[in-house]
Amino acid sequence: MIPLTLAVDCSSETLFVALLGEGGALVELRLAVSEPHSKTLMEAVDWALRQASLEVSQLERLAVGSGPGSFSGLRIGMATMQGLAQALNLPLYTFVGHDLIAWKFAFRTGVFAVLTDARRQQIYWSCYVSDGQKVTRLSSCRVDDPEALASLLPEEDIMLVGSGVDIYRAKLNAALPEAELLGAPLALPDLGLLSEIPLLSGSSLSTDDGDSDRIGLRPATKRLEPLYIRPSDAELNRLRKIKEAAPSNG
Repeated sequence: MIPLTLAVDCSSETLFVALLGEGGALVELRLAVSEPHSKTLMEAVDWALRQASLEVSQLERLAVGSGPGSFSGLRIGMATMQGLAQALNLPLYTFVGHDLIAWKFAFRTGVFAVLTDARRQQIYWSCYVSDGQKVTRLSSCRVDDPEALASLLPEEDIMLVGSGVDIYRAKLNAALPEAELLGAPLALPDLGLLSEIPLLSGSSLSTDDGDSDRIGLRPATKRLEPLYIRPSDAELNRLRKIKEAAPSNG
């Protein structure tokens, strides 16, 4: 039996919310609005519960996307779900957004990469391989510009999937003319697939640990941290100010 699960992903401008039970998604919401997720997330959760004729007290577990993606969005999603987990005394799990997209292509044999927009003319990307049934992660998530990405992929005729494909399609076509490119809506996250992916025992969000090639739901730690691939703007500004304030040796 699949526990009744509330799942959210705030890693992009689009908010994803789903209620999962036996058989997959009972309700799934994809919300693209100009307002920040901090204003819309709980309203979306309430809407999903009403659509399923359920009360929040009936939930059995929670799941939240850990990244990669928007720094503010990830913090909002993880903080909100951690607060709910504590208030409702429910287990909280995390999932990597790229893994969820990759799971959609488990039926396809071969190597492929998931690409999502990292802004600043860059792409978050992760490489995977599928045997037609099981997907394995081949690399830790990285951030690169489209041209550098093309030189780092293991195959020239690789399949590239995800929202980053739509944004950088022209550059990707020029750099990888033999690659197959699949963007939205085929390669958007599907929270309903969380009812299929395995439950893992490790709690680390790092993709450099010994369990790094496994895709699944991981128990959240008390010190819940998003999967940051690069420093945030705030951190970059802090480092810049430190450098500017440092005395010159000249």
